[in-house]
Amino acid sequence: MIIRKKPKLSGNVFIGDDVIVHDTAWIGDLVQIGKGSKIQPFAFIPNFVVIGNNCFVGPHVCFTNDKYPPSGGRGWASTQVKDGAVIGANATILPGIIIGKNAVVGAGSVVTKDVEPNSTVAGNPAKPIG
Repeated sequence: MIIRKKPKLSGNVFIGDDVIVHDTAWIGDLVQIGKGSKIQPFAFIPNFVVIGNNCFVGPHVCFTNDKYPPSGGRGWASTQVKDGAVIGANATILPGIIIGKNAVVGAGSVVTKDVEPNSTVAGNPAKPIG
């Protein structure tokens, strides 16, 4: 099932206009997803992730939010995906990362550092490639 929703605040999750979230995606509390974004199957989006407008999160993408698991919330950090960013399938995004506007994260990448706007990163650890 695919969910298309108008802006709403429910369970501390904000989902903008024309967002597509596949029903097998897992979304935690205090998450924001901007208008026109697409979340593919089996994406894991825990608490404190902010996804901008017109972003693409590929299948099996895993955001993490705990710098020192299991910290019980003491080590949690917010991750931000800026407008227009694309994250390829099976990428892992570590806590506290900022993925810049219109950036591209290659499939299978492990993002350990912020990604500059309009750049492309790939690999483990993810490094600029374009």
